[in-house]
Amino acid sequence: MTIPPHHPQSILVIDDDAALRRSIVAYLQDSGFQVHEADSGEAGLRQFDAARPDLVLTDLMMPGLDGLGVVTAIHARSPETPVVIISGNGSVSYAIETVRKGAWDYITKPIHDFAVLEQVIAKVNERAAELLTTRRRQEALEQTVADQGHRLQQMERLDPLTGLPMRQQLRELFDGFVRSADHACDLFIILMDLDNLKSVNKTLGHEAGDQLLVAVAERLRQHKPPTATVGRLGADHFVIMMTDCREVHTCIQALRQLLAPPFTLQGSELFITACLGVAVFPHDGESLDSLLQHANAALSQAKLLGSNRYAFYSSELGDRLRTRMTREAGLHRALERNEFFLEYQPKVLAKSSAICGMEALLRWQPFHQPELVSPADFIPILEETGMIVEVGRWVLETACRQFMAWQGLFRPLPQVSVNISAIQFNAGDLPATVARIIAQTGITPDCLCLELTESVVMQEIPQTMATLHDLQKLGVRLSIDDFGTGYASLNYLQRMPLSELKIDRSFVKELPQGKNALAIVQSVLSLATNLGLTVVAEGVETPEQAALLAAQGCHELQGFHFSRPLLPPQFLQLLSLQP
Repeated sequence: MTIPPHHPQSILVIDDDAALRRSIVAYLQDSGFQVHEADSGEAGLRQFDAARPDLVLTDLMMPGLDGLGVVTAIHARSPETPVVIISGNGSVSYAIETVRKGAWDYITKPIHDFAVLEQVIAKVNERAAELLTTRRRQEALEQTVADQGHRLQQMERLDPLTGLPMRQQLRELFDGFVRSADHACDLFIILMDLDNLKSVNKTLGHEAGDQLLVAVAERLRQHKPPTATVGRLGADHFVIMMTDCREVHTCIQALRQLLAPPFTLQGSELFITACLGVAVFPHDGESLDSLLQHANAALSQAKLLGSNRYAFYSSELGDRLRTRMTREAGLHRALERNEFFLEYQPKVLAKSSAICGMEALLRWQPFHQPELVSPADFIPILEETGMIVEVGRWVLETACRQFMAWQGLFRPLPQVSVNISAIQFNAGDLPATVARIIAQTGITPDCLCLELTESVVMQEIPQTMATLHDLQKLGVRLSIDDFGTGYASLNYLQRMPLSELKIDRSFVKELPQGKNALAIVQSVLSLATNLGLTVVAEGVETPEQAALLAAQGCHELQGFHFSRPLLPPQFLQLLSLQP
């Protein structure tokens, strides 16, 4: 017979019948195979270990180690080597047992036509080729999975954009530091947040933002102190682990100076600053995750101070963070639980002290707390989370409905004032929201006054002017609250459709002794007169302040001297006392 390319090149024949063994060997050799032979099971295993043939033909019934033993031993050594049993025992149970032990096929004696060997070898080789192909595919698949797993591990360890270590590798380095017995000082975790990345992404695109991150990473990598490890936690957050507490302040200054030279992107120079939050092991936490959490809290504190600032974590800061998290969680359900309510503080005419309006003020009473939460504590959270938009709509509608309810009981009130936050004003739908509430409540538009802070109206001037004019078209009144504390441009101020200026309480409280405060009040009054605006002084607490402001020509007054903010029943009683 001829040997197809996929047939085995070497065959081991094991049989204690010398005549049959020589006949099989001669036939296979004439067919072109390299043949090894053995007269016992033990000798056959020695030959197998020495020659490692591609196929084994073995007798079943042999003294000593029989065919079943040979099959078992070879299968243990090389499961992929085909073993074919040759035996005069025609029992089906023996055939099944040999296959169960690992034999690939079964040939019965006597062999009248050696062509049966050709048939069995061809069938076994075909099966062996299929198994080899399957095994190679499986190995290739396993290698692909292993390579992918390695890549995933690398992605967990190294940032694909900057090549810096990420959380997993930083954790390993941190754990190594903690396990070392010779560290003589604390470990500092510095979390760095770029101040300008969002504006870069917005103006130049995210590709430019990625280029900036790579450039920052390269500076950090090249100029970091020997005792520092630099990593990236995603977005614009970098982390620096310092293992020498004597250098931490030097490192902080070096980081700030490192970013000082401009970065060149798309042909333009960009000046980048960053805020830093610092946590210390083991004082601020004993795991990397807790230290990063506390460094992030310190970072948030630094960002509140402005750009290019840094802060160290403290237990007090942690307490404030936990309190804030609790409040934020409660605020998410406050509207649903009817925990918000409004108080109203009257505005009075400076000359007669008659009530001429009221300001609606938001209050929060969590159902599980006996005390109110100060507006200074919860309103910033509403603004930072964006919840102020929904809550602001509720305030506006509630105040208008309450105003209309009182309108039917007493002589018409001139107006109700509602504060509008920067987030509300810039949400884009304020004019539509106001128009809808006017229609729903039936309030006369010029009875509604929207109070905006000076900082709000001086941002995004074109859009601000458009929104103000849209509101003016509805007929509502517009007021600048806390006037004098910002940097309003008189050029823009005269072009804005305003009705009112409110002098900030910080100036009023210095009266009547404060000469500078008086000069500012007189300047605001002069400006308002020239612009045809009503002036309201808030924070009036003494008769002397009220008298001075009235003498200076202030139109309306508001403050504790006349009344604290009141719940609707108390405010209604106050209205009933008006002549």
